[in-house]
Amino acid sequence: MPFSSRIGSRYDVQFNVGSNRDKAKASFTMKRNSISKSNKIKKRLTSFLIAVVFVLGTAILPADIYGAEPETTDANALAVEATDAATAEAEEVAAEDKAADDASTEAAKAEGQETEEAAAETAVPENAAAGTEEGAAADEAVIEELTDAVEADLDQLDESEYDGFIYKLKDDTTTKEIKEMEGAIDELGEDQEVSEVIEEEMYTADSIETIAEVAEPDTIECIEPNYKVQAMGTNDEYYEDYGWYLDMINAPYVWNKGMFGKGVKVAVLDSGVDQDHEDLCNVSYTSPKNVLNDSTDVADDFGHGTSVTGVIAASYNNGKGMTGVMPGVTIMPIKVLNSTGGGSVTGIIAGIDFAIKNKATVINMSFGGTLSGETSTMLSNACQKAADAGIILVAAAGNTGDTAEYYPAAYSTVVSVASVGSAKRHSSFSTHNKYVAVSAPGEYICMPSINEYVDYNGNPVYYTADPKYAGKCCGTSFSTPQVTAMAAMAKALDPSINYNGFMDVIKKTSTDLGPIKGFDYYFGYGLMDLSKAYRYVAGDIFMYSASLSTTSYVYNNTVRTPAVTLKNGTKTLARSKYTVTYPTGRKAVGTYKVTVKNKGKFTGSKTLTFKIMPPLVRALKSPVRYKKKLIVRWYAMTSSQKTKYKGGITGYQVRVSRNSNFSNAKYVKVTGATKTYAVVKNLKRKTTYYIQYRSYKTVGSTTYYSKWSAKKKAKTK
Repeated sequence: MPFSSRIGSRYDVQFNVGSNRDKAKASFTMKRNSISKSNKIKKRLTSFLIAVVFVLGTAILPADIYGAEPETTDANALAVEATDAATAEAEEVAAEDKAADDASTEAAKAEGQETEEAAAETAVPENAAAGTEEGAAADEAVIEELTDAVEADLDQLDESEYDGFIYKLKDDTTTKEIKEMEGAIDELGEDQEVSEVIEEEMYTADSIETIAEVAEPDTIECIEPNYKVQAMGTNDEYYEDYGWYLDMINAPYVWNKGMFGKGVKVAVLDSGVDQDHEDLCNVSYTSPKNVLNDSTDVADDFGHGTSVTGVIAASYNNGKGMTGVMPGVTIMPIKVLNSTGGGSVTGIIAGIDFAIKNKATVINMSFGGTLSGETSTMLSNACQKAADAGIILVAAAGNTGDTAEYYPAAYSTVVSVASVGSAKRHSSFSTHNKYVAVSAPGEYICMPSINEYVDYNGNPVYYTADPKYAGKCCGTSFSTPQVTAMAAMAKALDPSINYNGFMDVIKKTSTDLGPIKGFDYYFGYGLMDLSKAYRYVAGDIFMYSASLSTTSYVYNNTVRTPAVTLKNGTKTLARSKYTVTYPTGRKAVGTYKVTVKNKGKFTGSKTLTFKIMPPLVRALKSPVRYKKKLIVRWYAMTSSQKTKYKGGITGYQVRVSRNSNFSNAKYVKVTGATKTYAVVKNLKRKTTYYIQYRSYKTVGSTTYYSKWSAKKKAKTK
């Protein structure tokens, strides 16, 4: 059954360019002393409008309403006359009010000036200067404290190496504190700058002094220089004119991290590759295979495979052509398409099998077919076999612009890729359906080409000055290798990642596009983002939420330490990616902080708070029942327990309720670690109550409670 790479290629496309709309804000104020005057004008104008509406209204109403013929033009003349008279009166009132306002304003200015002069002549209290000096000293102390908190030796840094500072708020910073800080930011002058990086969490400031003006030191977890970075980019010839898509998917970010996919084997099932091309001759190749004639000759006589390979791995920074998304990968060229771009299911299956046997880790398939509306069980099984081997398969969604199902992209073991343009809008030619997993740029992509590479009309596809490069190719064929490159990056960071793991990366890091939040048929889970994917897989703790395993307990001056877990959805960050520092002296009931810091590639940190709670030592006894009260009892501590828990308990709290969920419960506290009962009064007769108790410990102004005991039931007499 014939296949065609043409579903992955297209060269004419219409852009849908969006526009930004400016928004303006307006505000106004009203002077208190002008309200009454405004009301005068309002009343007179209202009377005027009523008169005019009545006159004009009767001029147009039908005769049967008033029992007379409609008014003629005399009524219109009367309306005009009334309008002129009312307007003149309104203007006269407005002029009088303006004159009064001007006089009032001048008087207020004069009064204010006299007040200021009088204040200036007033003697300054002797302690005012001292107060100013104390305030300045306090400011200097805050600045010094914040400077000491900077996580870098500023004396060893040249100011040209960083641009201001970045600071992070503590996790327990209250909403009130954040609002106060952001209010202070809004009041800063133009010569000082603070901006939000991560909502209500991380900010940048131009100086330590500015931070001191807006934030309390107690709310700041860490401060570090906002180091300058220079995107590595590339000196490749066409990057400036055609590299927009590499910037859109944040390829320079990962290049800056030294990530080029080195060592990862990517099998490109296509029409072969021109290994002598100037932008591909330095690429690492392995295990070439031509399944069409069972040879190692993978020379490209169609051109499609050369271009797809170039999107993945074209040489980086060689001054020629373009840069591949992951130029350090090892390409396994497998020729499954002939000189016209056609192929067959048997050829695809043979290519997948060869990739499995030769240890490929990612497979790119920028082709597909409808298979006459039916799936191929054998092709599906081949994809499943590759997925079972841990290989990530990526395929083009198609270029029909409709909801057709193209295979292998529509298989559940294959990542289906759609196309977007430079405005991040769905490409009109891109197939859209429930199988689309992710989107990548697929319009006007620049890539290596062979001179004979032509479109469906027989025209050369190169649009650059050099026929060795195609500069305006469009199609999901060229979106697909970008996602393949991201899969190679994920494999370089974590070789254990399989299809499910990579789909998790896509779901957690793609930029949502379109009017529907989350997954949709046009964009899948959104636009691929290499920087977020890198941080997610490599283990940047800011991509994860931190939690503690327990609230912890105190036993004989020994604390059960809570474990820290970093999760994003179902993915748990490996413990090897971060360190945990617990506070010293955590041997008593109270609140303590844990610091989590990245290891290796990242320098982020998080602070969590945990509480050491008092123990619940013994179980409840059966209560003593009375007509309107209960004596709630619990077993006494043994002698060894009294020693073991000494200092860990202040007293006990009891709650009693007619409901098992303890709504509208009555609470009673008793003080004393050795207490064994509490009396609950004013209950209803012959009523069943649910009962629980717990211990508590008061530290300063804070009270800590143990967990509640198991429930008991008792009925009053």
